[in-house]
Amino acid sequence: SRGTARAAPARAAPSHRRRSRRNAAMPLFCRSWLGVSVPDGAHGKRLPPSPASISTEGSASTTASSSSGPGLGSGSSRLSRCRALARAADDAVRKGRNNASDGTETTDSHTDDLTWVPGDTTEVPRKISAAIGAGRMVSRTISRVERLEEDDDSASDSEECCCHRVQCLFDYGWRDFAEAEAKQICDQLAEGHTEFSMQLRGHEYRFDFSRPGEASQTNKKSGKRRKLRILDRDSPAADEENSPGSSGPAPEAAAQRELGPQSKRGGACQAAIGKYLEGNKHAQSCFDFFEKQEAKLCGEWAVFYHSYSFAALIYEVHAAVASVLFRFRSQYASLPRILVHEFHEIPDAATLVQQFNDKFAENKRDHNPGFRKVGISAMTSLASTGPEACVARVFVQGYSCKDLSFRTVLENVLEACYVPKANVNRLASRVIKLSEKHGLDVSQFGGKPCKSQKAGHLMQIFIKRSLVDQLVYAAEPYGPVDDARMPVSRLVDSDESCLRGQVRIVANPKYFMQANAVRMFVASADPTFHKNRSMFQRELCDAIKELAEPSLRERAATGIYGGTLPSWWTAEDQRNHV
Repeated sequence: SRGTARAAPARAAPSHRRRSRRNAAMPLFCRSWLGVSVPDGAHGKRLPPSPASISTEGSASTTASSSSGPGLGSGSSRLSRCRALARAADDAVRKGRNNASDGTETTDSHTDDLTWVPGDTTEVPRKISAAIGAGRMVSRTISRVERLEEDDDSASDSEECCCHRVQCLFDYGWRDFAEAEAKQICDQLAEGHTEFSMQLRGHEYRFDFSRPGEASQTNKKSGKRRKLRILDRDSPAADEENSPGSSGPAPEAAAQRELGPQSKRGGACQAAIGKYLEGNKHAQSCFDFFEKQEAKLCGEWAVFYHSYSFAALIYEVHAAVASVLFRFRSQYASLPRILVHEFHEIPDAATLVQQFNDKFAENKRDHNPGFRKVGISAMTSLASTGPEACVARVFVQGYSCKDLSFRTVLENVLEACYVPKANVNRLASRVIKLSEKHGLDVSQFGGKPCKSQKAGHLMQIFIKRSLVDQLVYAAEPYGPVDDARMPVSRLVDSDESCLRGQVRIVANPKYFMQANAVRMFVASADPTFHKNRSMFQRELCDAIKELAEPSLRERAATGIYGGTLPSWWTAEDQRNHV
């Protein structure tokens, strides 16, 4: 019945064009009902929906079945009816916006979840259910339109994905639930339940959507409560770009990419790299890798370089424990610090600066044990020449303080990570032997040096630009604040040269173990260990099998993390989830 004299079907639109059509059609409807921003001039604004808006304009309740059923007809008539349904849904929302009962608009708020629900809270279940159902109706309708426009009516409407995002607020920002989990939550809401319990990732949670603006989930065992919000699937929230750990709005990231890699901005001289790495093919390949990573990530991330030598084994042990307990990706990098509870008093750079001025400035400065617990030194450029340290030179020659007993530090770390005290000495010796096997220099631990005599390591640390000033301050040698280069974000976001200058970084594991806040890569000057590091990490994780017992694993994770476990944590080996 489609006719014989029809033009050849147009080629299917590219997927990004299909997505843009969906983005154009869905957000207006779904956002208006879910309380997420609807574009209105330069800023999004929330508007309370009119309960009558859907029923009077094509009615979501009466058209939902027809949008996916056989009654649409075929060919161009079906396509026309689908388009009409989508237009009717949008018209309904517009009318609801124009006829809002109190004539007022609700403004955006970073802590707002479901403030679109007006008036009597007894209406909350019905309105949430209507919003979820209406959003799904529009999702099915638009999917149908796309398939018909592509001349593909074979896909089943029953294969429905969740058309909303459910997010949880962590310390580092909003994070999406997995799609299957989001669908379970939305199913409960669609049935009119605003308070319910669910088993997710081995934990039981209580969900509460009964109070507008205060949606939450609570871990029934630990009592930990976190805020929730529901967003349209295909578009970010207006406040997302300003939340902790987010990359910032796309135009800013594009501007940063336009400026290029941080180490080369402002016409920074790269001569030091060639001078100190000449003839060392391995070192040159390591620096080439770092340069490529800078170019790839410079839009959303600032970069810093931390040089170290004999502390490498301590960092590797931290990484192995974090891999087993907290899903840390130890295959990419080691971890400078792991004891989260040691950051309770100094969680950020501002506090570290205050503590430095009050306590450390007259007492060993950044060599003070209290400073070392939380802070590490770094440079702002791969080609940095100082002051005090040239990144390329110390990579091949090594860079470390020797005013401490490394073996004692190793044993203290193992004990702090809840290895049974009776096993600490034996395990420390085993770890040192394992290091010798793979070429890691452990001469300061009572073991053997590496054969190449090149004990240097370099950690490339990428920090989300929105977190830079929270975790980093510009420093002079030994830790005093360099006021001329503060705040650090101004320097690393600009086109100025970062060639000279040190920083101090608060290596808070709550951020350093989260890949959406901090990302790290490491290189070792010794070619043997650099090549063997992945295997070394696997064997090191196996060596700390004392932590594999479920009862000990939970106690260790709780102690290391400061008394409260992350909501995603389970007692199984977390490497299975990396």
